Amino acid sequence: MAGRLTGGTGAPGGTAVPGGAEPPGSELVATLVRLRFTILSHGSPGLRLARRLCWPLAVAVTWSAVLLAEPGKARHDVLLLVGLAWLLGWTLGPVLASGPGVLRPDFFALLPVGRRRLGAALLAAACVGPGAAATVAATAALGVRAVELSAGTVAVAVLALPPLVLLLVAVSRTVYALTGAAMRSRLGVAVTAVQYGALMASLFVGWLAISATGEGAATLLREGLPGEAAGRLLGFLPTSWPLLAVEAAAEGRWVWAGGLLVALSVVAAGVALGCARLLAPDPARRPARLARPTSAPRRPAAGHRPAAGGRSARRLLPATPMGAVVGRELRQWWRDPWRSLELQCAVWTVVFIGLIGVVSGLPVLLPFAGAVLGLFTGLVACNLLGQDGTALWLTVVGAGPGTVRDDVRGRQIALLLMFAPAAVALTVVMTVVSGEHWTWPVVATLLPALLGAGIGMAVLLSVVAGTPGVDPKYRVGPNDAGDVSYQLWISIYGTLLAALPAVLLAAALVPGRYAGTLGAVAWLAVPVGVVNGVLAAWLLGRVAHRRLAARLPETFVRLRYGRAIAAEQQPEGDGWLDRMERGAIEGNQERRPVGS
Repeated sequence: MAGRLTGGTGAPGGTAVPGGAEPPGSELVATLVRLRFTILSHGSPGLRLARRLCWPLAVAVTWSAVLLAEPGKARHDVLLLVGLAWLLGWTLGPVLASGPGVLRPDFFALLPVGRRRLGAALLAAACVGPGAAATVAATAALGVRAVELSAGTVAVAVLALPPLVLLLVAVSRTVYALTGAAMRSRLGVAVTAVQYGALMASLFVGWLAISATGEGAATLLREGLPGEAAGRLLGFLPTSWPLLAVEAAAEGRWVWAGGLLVALSVVAAGVALGCARLLAPDPARRPARLARPTSAPRRPAAGHRPAAGGRSARRLLPATPMGAVVGRELRQWWRDPWRSLELQCAVWTVVFIGLIGVVSGLPVLLPFAGAVLGLFTGLVACNLLGQDGTALWLTVVGAGPGTVRDDVRGRQIALLLMFAPAAVALTVVMTVVSGEHWTWPVVATLLPALLGAGIGMAVLLSVVAGTPGVDPKYRVGPNDAGDVSYQLWISIYGTLLAALPAVLLAAALVPGRYAGTLGAVAWLAVPVGVVNGVLAAWLLGRVAHRRLAARLPETFVRLRYGRAIAAEQQPEGDGWLDRMERGAIEGNQERRPVGS
């Protein structure tokens, strides 16, 4: 493989070639393209079907919007928004879908190819595929505006397509690389969590905002954007320059049209060069990441006394194996960027869900933010063992009476300590802000039930459907901690099913609000929610630690060696746990380099 990927001469060891960046060889690019298509073709059937449906659908929506828009200002504004939409899609899409479809630069770090040359080849390979083809087909809708103005300006639209597609692909790869770099700092994790939270909220309840703005969409297609400020602001985006160049050429301002095309080409080339440098594997970067101080305790300086607060905080946890697990998990939720991302993403998701409800005229959604966070607990923590990498080996070699039970129960207690304060705070703040005080007994019933059920589902799915990710010391992107697409809906529906008594009781209280019969008796439902949550967490945790104790070696093999080896040891029974484990092995994608 190394000989086939070289594509010509290059500096050995992945070092930069003197004399600046050199153009990637066609043989190298062709090999990378074939490798990329091979990886994509071996993805899950669901992902392949999604790609086959989403790209044509995006092209169809683009052309429909442009053709349905009224000629003139409305079509001009729609094309501006189309460019912005495709820019956002290329920016966020690859980050969310990172995994087997992405050629990681580290795969090729040891090949005898110049770093810059390899980075340029990786970018060129990213420009070949269904995404780039769909982008060309969608942006070709600019020709509708060109024909509307003057047939002679079609050539300007055609000349603008290559730099525009290159810009979009380069921006997507650049954002993906920068997101991985951002995961090394708390600020970067916080920014990434806000982005993911907004996107996840739009996926869950974005249809509310769309239905509320349906009339606005019709007005947009008929009259365009209100005023001139929005269109003028969108005109500064490079994705709008092809449209402005076509309109300038139609008015006879050929110099201005040519200047816009040149500016677009310069910006695209600059972003592409920066992207190629980011994609280039840097062997010197990894030792810097791994050369961190050890966690060995240091002897305190003479006369130095530890803060009393630190000693008292440590004394809050019992000196037992379960207390040690709780302390370890709390530190991981605070220190591990990927765990911190999961927690912050869940919080921001429910915040944005509430904001979408306000925008859509449904402020009643705000008080339920804490309950929704409890529902999401089972989702964001459904792969705890996979996030730990191969650390389960410590449990395997040190297994004794009660070790597995203490591990599972300790993880549950840590989840409660991390998520319960945030859920309660969100419930109180959002209820007070919304003014929907009648919801107090309803959310007080739902919150403990959904939180307890979510904590139980989290440890159960982590044991039964845990998926290996990239080993923690090799992680780059925010999705490297393991694929949870199989666990997604199982977690949501399973949590709702486990909390069903409290959910039904809370739903029965809602009509009393409109009938005027909701009084102090509604608070009698709160103990039911508490008991429901405690029982769900205890029962699901019991199933989880018994399952882990029975299949501890097999679980470690699945996390250490991945799908190929785990498939040989998967259970053959017809029980629901056996079927769930087989489904996770077959359905989830492996997001880890071979041998990591």
